[in-house]
Amino acid sequence: MTSEFRKSDFLLVTHLPSLRYLTGFSGSAGCAFLTPRLNLFFTDFRYRGQAIREVKGFDVHIVNGGALEGCCRYIKVRRLKTGVIGYDGDHLTLRQFQLMKKQLKGLSFLDASGEIEQRRQVKKPVELRRLRQAAAMADLAFARLVRSKVVGRSEKQVAWLLESAMREAGSGPMPFETIVASGPRSALPHGVAGNRIIGTGELLVVDLGASVDGYCSDATRTFTTGPLPPRLTEIYRIVQEAQQLALAGVRDGVACAEIDRLARDHISAAGFGEAFGHSLGHGVGLESHEAPVLSGRSKETLKAGMTVTIEPGIYLERLGGVRIEDTVLVGARGAVPLTKFPRELKILR
Repeated sequence: MTSEFRKSDFLLVTHLPSLRYLTGFSGSAGCAFLTPRLNLFFTDFRYRGQAIREVKGFDVHIVNGGALEGCCRYIKVRRLKTGVIGYDGDHLTLRQFQLMKKQLKGLSFLDASGEIEQRRQVKKPVELRRLRQAAAMADLAFARLVRSKVVGRSEKQVAWLLESAMREAGSGPMPFETIVASGPRSALPHGVAGNRIIGTGELLVVDLGASVDGYCSDATRTFTTGPLPPRLTEIYRIVQEAQQLALAGVRDGVACAEIDRLARDHISAAGFGEAFGHSLGHGVGLESHEAPVLSGRSKETLKAGMTVTIEPGIYLERLGGVRIEDTVLVGARGAVPLTKFPRELKILR
């Protein structure tokens, strides 16, 4: 696989999700060096067999020491003395950068952050198959939850139930720590499961994801364990309406900022604008959070084949919060849901 780069002569890739996208390698140590004529992959002895099986379209080199150090040695031996090497400044550590500059004196370096991430945004058919499978596992976990008893159990116990359901369905590692936040804790946007015992008549926010061959799902549902105060019922309705407005706006060619505005304006008009403090959504693929970002500050535009989340929320401190999130495929004519579990407020027992 030969490559053309936007601003550099060569490209060094160290970010593992981008490395997996380019090469197929699923291990935890490696790097790639892309040139106009030849593409090289470097890893160490531990991953020899795995790299031979997985890496496609790259010359595989097994090196002593770290993969980046081995890559630099290779470049020095080949006496590459001119050209600009693009690197991913968003993911390269300072120590790695200093090593690279020390080992490759005379070469120029350019921060090429986003070079591969931009290519990853529009998904290929094989990627979409994996994303649909991961989304189906998330739906299955929600279905298991509504058949289970949650009142009187801890948030951590419920998280384990959800993760077990996804693992039993064939999921790989959880792409992020499962959020199970009950009662007042549901007002924490990232309220990962704790020891709190779930009571009756309160909100329960569940944010989870599965993975298939590295591809992730990401979905959130808010449940209740009994009758709610009118204010909490109200914010559920508003969030549900805001999500529907945003979903209706998703299509090829629409600005990400515009989709954010559709949901945010509805929540603000209802008087809860300050309680919706995060962006509306983000890309999903080999990472549970990747480009593009759907926020008011975004300069990006949706393209057919992107997979993004739509996740408005309202969070009222000491009272409770609501978030409803789905992963959708951007189509030419609209959003195609990948996560499909019903959005109506369900009562858990």
